Amino acid sequence: MARRKILLLGALFGVLHGCATKAPPKAAAIHRDASSDSVRLAVMPADSLLYADVATALDEQLGHARVAGARTAIRAKISMEVAQLALECVSPTDECYSQVGRFLQVDRLLWGQIARDAPSAGVKVTVVLLDVARGMQLGRAEEVFPKNDVAIGGLRRLVDRASAPSVAVPSEPLSQRERTP
Repeated sequence: MARRKILLLGALFGVLHGCATKAPPKAAAIHRDASSDSVRLAVMPADSLLYADVATALDEQLGHARVAGARTAIRAKISMEVAQLALECVSPTDECYSQVGRFLQVDRLLWGQIARDAPSAGVKVTVVLLDVARGMQLGRAEEVFPKNDVAIGGLRRLVDRASAPSVAVPSEPLSQRERTP
């Protein structure tokens, strides 16, 4: 058992080291409008290490999101976490997220994150829309679901709340906002 853990940690370290030393791949364009007044949006896939079925469903919902001013979107080939590792800016702050957006040469970033919610043992899904130039979140929606299938059923609503916010979101970094009750 210990040997298996050591091998797994070695493989994980190798993958992370490879990601941290290489620039992330460019986002692939789905369709690009020629007008310069259109907001350039990148949609980043969710990390599928945990809850692969939820990540797949979230990616599909993110791909159908409607963001004001964005006529088209590009789909990034890597998750926010991998892009941050590659750019060596791993803090969960709007500044680091903006760095990823500047690298991808977009105006807005839309992505989702999936985590295990320790207190409830449920699935915690967060969807964020970021204004890259201002370095602030325009929309954020987060919910804890009791099971995977319930999470999958609630993703559309979560993506809609984050991508079409009705109120302004404060521009303080995530790490500060998460500490406030």
